Amino acid sequence: MNFPRVYSTTKMHIRTFFREKAALFFTFFFPIMLMVLFGLIFQNQGNVNYDILVQDQDDTPLSNNFTHTLGSIKGITVSKLGANVSADQYMKDHDVNFLLIIPRGYQDAIIARSSYDPNVTFNFTIRYDPSDSSAQVKMSLINVVVQQMNKGLSGSKDTLGVHGKSIVSTRFTYIEFFIPGLIGLSVMTSAVFGSIADENEYKQKGIIRKLSTTPITRGEWILSTMIYQLFLAGISTVLVLVVGYIAFGAVLLINIYLPLLVVATAFAFSGLGMLLGRLAKDAQSSVALANVITFPMMFLSGSFFPMEQMPAFLQTFARVLPLYYVNQGLRESMIFDNFMAAGTNTLVIGVFAIIVFALGLYLTTWKQD
Repeated sequence: MNFPRVYSTTKMHIRTFFREKAALFFTFFFPIMLMVLFGLIFQNQGNVNYDILVQDQDDTPLSNNFTHTLGSIKGITVSKLGANVSADQYMKDHDVNFLLIIPRGYQDAIIARSSYDPNVTFNFTIRYDPSDSSAQVKMSLINVVVQQMNKGLSGSKDTLGVHGKSIVSTRFTYIEFFIPGLIGLSVMTSAVFGSIADENEYKQKGIIRKLSTTPITRGEWILSTMIYQLFLAGISTVLVLVVGYIAFGAVLLINIYLPLLVVATAFAFSGLGMLLGRLAKDAQSSVALANVITFPMMFLSGSFFPMEQMPAFLQTFARVLPLYYVNQGLRESMIFDNFMAAGTNTLVIGVFAIIVFALGLYLTTWKQD
């Protein structure tokens, strides 16, 4: 065995490896990025703080004492909602997944139970989103608190109870809650990586350089690429909905916002992919750059994890990511039937798509290729 040749060949592989930016990214930086990302999300998983919104309609010393007691429990932060505010409208407008209501008569029921009527009962009302895992945890916490209070009152019959009511008209399963996020995620990844792959292929084959000799304009070229990615996004969306229905019986609300959001998302992220392909020097660096941008959006935009499981600063960061508004818009329209919120999120993605298209027009120059 010729060890000098082995040494030379090994050195050649090492040099080649360090010249490949994509290989460097996936070998070293990608695992570190995932470790940091998941570490930030789950580092305090055993010490999660839940914010519980309380509407005290009784507004008496005993009801105020209950609210204070609830807020003193480790892991629970209590926020108050005015007694005269419409609970349903507030939850829709502010994207609240859980609200505890103390109806009028709480203090009277406690006094009656302690003084003269051992059979009196009283129910708290909870308005919640059954598809949200954090809402389910809050429901369990409230039940534990109520049971402890019943033990303090003593007696053969529980005085206090909890009446839960879903904020959506139909009980949605987790898969039905997950499907809108999956649609947004699949459209994003397909558009970004598809546009980058096409851009790099056209560069290598010299097609983009030859476009300068044709009548086609930059705007026409960019728009045609976006429409092509929209065609693929439409097929992907239909497949997800059909498979979800056949395999899991998932039934979602289909309205005008679904096609509007798919169009805006396909245009926005295909344009973003083209920009990355134009800005990067080679195919490897463009793919690495795309991964740096898309992977945080995959995990921080609410596609897989409830937002409340993440630290506050990551929740704030998530709200600047385009995919967050895609997921929110799809869920507001397909699950909660909240057209106002869906329209707002659609507008955000539409504006982002227009900005990306304008940047593409500005940066695309045939002569530079």
